[in-house]
Amino acid sequence: MPDSLSDHFRLATLELIARYTVGIVVENNTGVGTGTLAFIGGERFILTAAHVVGDSNPEDIRFWMRPSKPIQEKAAADTTASEVGGFTLGVRLPIVEILKNPITDIAALKLDSSFVLPEAVEVYDVRKSHEFMSWEDEKLDGLSLVLFGFPVANSREVAVDGNRSFRFLGCASHLSEYSLDLNNTAWSRLPSRHSKSKDFVFKYHGFLDDLAPHGFSGGAIWVLGDNPNAAIWRPDPIFIGVVHHYASISDLLIAAKLTAVIEAQSVPADGSSSGPKTVPI
Repeated sequence: MPDSLSDHFRLATLELIARYTVGIVVENNTGVGTGTLAFIGGERFILTAAHVVGDSNPEDIRFWMRPSKPIQEKAAADTTASEVGGFTLGVRLPIVEILKNPITDIAALKLDSSFVLPEAVEVYDVRKSHEFMSWEDEKLDGLSLVLFGFPVANSREVAVDGNRSFRFLGCASHLSEYSLDLNNTAWSRLPSRHSKSKDFVFKYHGFLDDLAPHGFSGGAIWVLGDNPNAAIWRPDPIFIGVVHHYASISDLLIAAKLTAVIEAQSVPADGSSSGPKTVPI
């Protein structure tokens, strides 16, 4: 991507991804994660990592959705009290069912079919991703991967009530790439519950910006589906997976492939795993 287009390309892509992305807060505002609005099999879901929602009841979960204004590139920690008051607050959504698969660590929160989403919010149709779902790893090698979500480090504590911390969430992005070599060799260093058949891994460099991965969990992984050098260009990110763990020993994020994500919303499963060297994020 030419330097003259890079900033415009990045912002246009993030503006679109933000339309599909929601912040998720549970446990009296003490747990933060990310989700993606997705259209699957005629129904609308919020896809995230199962550990993000845990055993929470739908009425106890709050969601942050994209406001109808451009993204402001300013750290949430640097906002003023008056600015925080003008941003979208966490809201309840009419979740009618929560489907969880502990083997893949994926959850699908089903939205009431009659609910009308805010104007600036969109639902991603996973049929756009079907071509990528059947690709061999070789065709993914070297593709840029974009992660967008709500890392806890980019948030601002606005109130404390006992042991509960109420935070203003700030979104952030992370750019990595798909490495064929990494995805062929990383599994021997990871717990057996993670596998190449259902997961993929990529390097996380966010610590350079003081953004630990906590809060990105449940966020979608996107590849860029259009050419920014074309005469007529629009960003067209393609959803290919959901982040669910961070392997600190290798600085790797682990994501479920979209095939596993879709199966998780329709096939409940029970599973257990031995003590991991990875941690939910």
